[in-house]
Amino acid sequence: MRDTSQFLGVGRRAWRPLSRNVACPIGIEIPFVVPSALSGGKREKEMANSPPAPGFGNPRPPSSESRDSIAVPLWLQEAERAAQRHCTILITGETGVGKGHLANHIHRNSPRANQPFVPINCGAIPESLMDSQLFGHAKGAFSDARREHPGMIRAAEGGTIFLDEIGELTSSAQIRMLRLLQEFEVQPVGYSEPVEVDVRVLSATNRSLEDAVASRSFREDLMYRLDVIRVEVPPLRQRRNEITGLIFRFNEEFCRIHRTPTLEFHPEAMECLMRHPWPGNIRQLRTVIERLHVLCDSPFVTPKTLTDVSKLNLIDSSGIPSLARFDLPAQRKQMIEVHLEQGGTIESFAKGIGVHRSTVYRWLKPT
Repeated sequence: MRDTSQFLGVGRRAWRPLSRNVACPIGIEIPFVVPSALSGGKREKEMANSPPAPGFGNPRPPSSESRDSIAVPLWLQEAERAAQRHCTILITGETGVGKGHLANHIHRNSPRANQPFVPINCGAIPESLMDSQLFGHAKGAFSDARREHPGMIRAAEGGTIFLDEIGELTSSAQIRMLRLLQEFEVQPVGYSEPVEVDVRVLSATNRSLEDAVASRSFREDLMYRLDVIRVEVPPLRQRRNEITGLIFRFNEEFCRIHRTPTLEFHPEAMECLMRHPWPGNIRQLRTVIERLHVLCDSPFVTPKTLTDVSKLNLIDSSGIPSLARFDLPAQRKQMIEVHLEQGGTIESFAKGIGVHRSTVYRWLKPT
């Protein structure tokens, strides 16, 4: 039987079905949320529990320890404090850091927690339909308006609307959004009178709204209305203590989805994952773990497995990318070949470096 004692049992835990609430590593629960049609497709709905909310990672698997014993980052403390007030919050950060899950967490820690939470990806709405999709329209307002549509904002009445990629709003939608934030009312397309609405607006972007204002593609007054509280979610490379906990959760998730064995990571492989810069952040890490579940022939993951299967340019303990490390066998062989081309012999090369000629012959053998 194969000795696997050198592998880390990341994710080694009894399988259990997903409940309606999934405990985060520091005890905060992530509810099962079915996104709107504008925020993801069928696959996203099936996997709505992942990635976990940012900042909830723990270098150890979930345990019974209280949340108070774990340091909560300042940006998450500010988000939770602002959640108790009816103010707009602008969430910024690189793509894949978990801005949507932070918005969900803010909603669940607010007085509106029992009311609807409606996420909308503004970049996924065609420009010609943005006004009617967000703010609604009357029957007959345009050629295809066969019936009245309340709009996504009014669908969140009493709750929270989360506008992801807020920088993609059209000019007319920005004007309507400004009216919503100032007057708490919307003007559906085809309506002669505005309609009062009670919603809280959260927004997110991975772009600089200041640059968008400077290029005149985004209204400055709207930016100030959205930016009452700004929470910047740091990238995963600045939250390395969360990586082990995230791997643990993704490992369990894909065991259930793909019906595959639990992956066990060699310590060196885990070290490589911890040191990787993760330009795609949590989303990229999740993709790598899924790829390992799908393509690995063995549940034991080594650094070579990561390189061959995950196609990552790994970084070893020295901080040097593994693909850029010094290849000693190849370099030795190249030096011998150069020596022979210049008229030298195996014996003279061996004598020059202080080894037996049989050692030099062995170096020349193909690996």
